Amino acid sequence: MRLQLTELVLVNYRNYAEQSLEFGAFNLFVGANAQGKTNLLEAILFLATTRSHRTSTDDELIRQGEQTGYLSGSVEDSIARRRIEVGNTRGRRKQVKLDGKIQNRLSNLIGLLKVVFFAPESTAIVKGGPDDRRRFLDSLISQVHGEYLRGLQRYRRALQQRNESLKQIRDRRASRDTLQAWEEPLIASGIDVARRRRAVCEELRPVLLQQQQYLTEGCEEAGLRYAPNVLINEDDEESREEFERRLTASVESDIARGTTSVGPHRDDVELMVDGLDARRFASQGQQRTLTLALKLAEIDWMHRASGELPIVLLDDVTSELDELRTRLLFEALHALPPQVFLTTTRIDPTLFGEMPAHAWEVRAGTANPVEADAA
Repeated sequence: MRLQLTELVLVNYRNYAEQSLEFGAFNLFVGANAQGKTNLLEAILFLATTRSHRTSTDDELIRQGEQTGYLSGSVEDSIARRRIEVGNTRGRRKQVKLDGKIQNRLSNLIGLLKVVFFAPESTAIVKGGPDDRRRFLDSLISQVHGEYLRGLQRYRRALQQRNESLKQIRDRRASRDTLQAWEEPLIASGIDVARRRRAVCEELRPVLLQQQQYLTEGCEEAGLRYAPNVLINEDDEESREEFERRLTASVESDIARGTTSVGPHRDDVELMVDGLDARRFASQGQQRTLTLALKLAEIDWMHRASGELPIVLLDDVTSELDELRTRLLFEALHALPPQVFLTTTRIDPTLFGEMPAHAWEVRAGTANPVEADAA
């Protein structure tokens, strides 16, 4: 089953005053740089995740000189049609609606519009720090498993509270007894988070290997391994004891720093090319290819795990990939095929082949429809 975003409405979003778009299977946003192409992909991602990939400040999404901004999108599958709306007002918490009903929890939207996003900055998954890889993994799992997202939120709340207690103890404003109240939820939710991450990494590994071999025509092998901060196994008692032991052993240094040094928030995902650490030893070209292989593996895993093909957002990929990798990417997409949104400075009809393409020329915050073969 393929998810499809059929309509997008933007009002005072970034450099768009007002824009309404209706989509098909393959959608192209064409234009020069700094005209607003990426803003359209960002808007779709924001509807899907309630977050921007470029800023953590929602006020930046509101058009300059305006106090409010608005996004809405209609999502369809073979069963139902849903409408997602997000309203932003400067200095206030964003308001989210699903089918016209206000949602008090933003997490209620996660997974309704499943997306896989690939942009030049996506290589941070490979060459960035552990937090980039955790963010990739958490976003992937959360879009498919709502209980994982809720468990991750419980873990983060307990972690925040424990860190606050550590600071108070360090500043002699609280006793050490206050730590125990937060360690129980920290351990319980942390074990669940670590187990799910490990399981998904094990499921991703063979798919990543297959995609890397496909993209390099059998010349390179990719590896992926979950590297937990605390060793968690399938035995609840042993896992709990190990987590408690590590917390106890680090308590003095944690108090001194005012932060918790033990737990899944310190996990990493090791990525390798031909057995070597891709972050340290892979070339830039290899890092881009490995990132692309991860994204193709992400599409495959989400499809298998949820039964739904996610929407694929591709930001200027033709400028980042060589001709071979670009051709192989679109051949892989054609074989599925998911709904695709692509930004580009020029049209190459070979990219979308026989797929019916909808195209818009984007200029200064306005998108006007054009013929795909003439854009």
